[in-house]
Amino acid sequence: MTRMTDDRARELLRQAVPIPEWEHDRSADLWPRVRRRIDEGHNPPPAVDWVLAMALVALYLLQPSLLGILLLHF
Repeated sequence: MTRMTDDRARELLRQAVPIPEWEHDRSADLWPRVRRRIDEGHNPPPAVDWVLAMALVALYLLQPSLLGILLLHF
């Protein structure tokens, strides 16, 4: 049994998995879309999130013993 050299292994790997050609498929590149979303900034959280946060604070103020149970969920 002969041992495979590193060069032969690289050659076989290049044959089995060709390098993708990105020049003719620029639509697959996600970075321009990510950059555009970063530049647009972020939207403030929805009102539902604020209502839930206020409800948790109110629940804690009314019943402080429930804090332990609430912390177990986060």
